[in-house]
Amino acid sequence: MAYQVTAKDSAEIELGFIKGELYSVNGEKFAHPTEAIQKVQSIAGPYGIGRDIHVGDTIIGIKGRVGFEAAGPMVILKAHHALEKHVLTKWQLQWKDQLAQFYGNWMHEGQILDPVMRDIEAYFINSQQNVTGSVFVQLQPYRFVVAGISSEHDLMSNRFGKYGEMNTGWTGDDVRGFSKIFGNQTMIYHQVNPAAATVQE
Repeated sequence: MAYQVTAKDSAEIELGFIKGELYSVNGEKFAHPTEAIQKVQSIAGPYGIGRDIHVGDTIIGIKGRVGFEAAGPMVILKAHHALEKHVLTKWQLQWKDQLAQFYGNWMHEGQILDPVMRDIEAYFINSQQNVTGSVFVQLQPYRFVVAGISSEHDLMSNRFGKYGEMNTGWTGDDVRGFSKIFGNQTMIYHQVNPAAATVQE
């Protein structure tokens, strides 16, 4: 369904997630995630957001292009990923993103019954155990912005370290020792292979 842009004033919506699934919108709880998705669509659609053109590769080797409008899903995906960036560790997030790309491509090519898909799904489910909290999204005509998140699992906290002059979590000596040890493997490589350090013109 194509929406006419009828919403002119900005608005903020709150999306609530439990273990990665959308369960509430502006405090209203839903029995099933699809109902919550439809609610977000009804709010975001009139802003004319989520319009795009997707270019992708087909299984027969040619490129395909499709235009779409998906205000609700686009807002939810962006909000969900923002929450993940706060509550997942660096490598949890990196592997989930890589596996998601493979999973999407393999499913698009009709290989949903491949056993590897069950293995990846198991990772996805486990990775969502702490993806619980609220995401605040500002809606404006033709665009939206994730304004912030709130979660008891948020790993971004000044209790664990600060940037710049306010840092009290470690000393300069700690940093020098860490840098030396962290770069040890690279140092050994270049000592064994001195020619590798030469920049190719």
